[in-house]
Amino acid sequence: MAIIGSYERHTDLGCEAVVFLDEESDACFQLQRDLPGSPRAGEYCITTGASAPVFAGVQAWRRVGADRFEFALVPQAARLFGDEVVSFALAADSDTDIDELAGHVERLLGMDRLP
Repeated sequence: MAIIGSYERHTDLGCEAVVFLDEESDACFQLQRDLPGSPRAGEYCITTGASAPVFAGVQAWRRVGADRFEFALVPQAARLFGDEVVSFALAADSDTDIDELAGHVERLLGMDRLP
């Protein structure tokens, strides 16, 4: 799978997101948070991009090696994504700064990483 990771800030939609997109299947995992000043700015949600959001859907996360992200999901989110743990290895030819992306994930989720 060729997974692309990106950080997006949409002032017109009032949110920011970290998006993991599988280019082959168009499957998507998004971490979203409203921008400051919005009613839900202190909360994050996860979504497929087309699904209803699941607020506080991640129990824990970690970065594995140089290019992989793993997320342990709460039961409601696990039903949405089909597994209790989802894992994404970014494409080797990705232009994404993985350290910067990890910083956005940590900030949006508001939780420490697993070792």
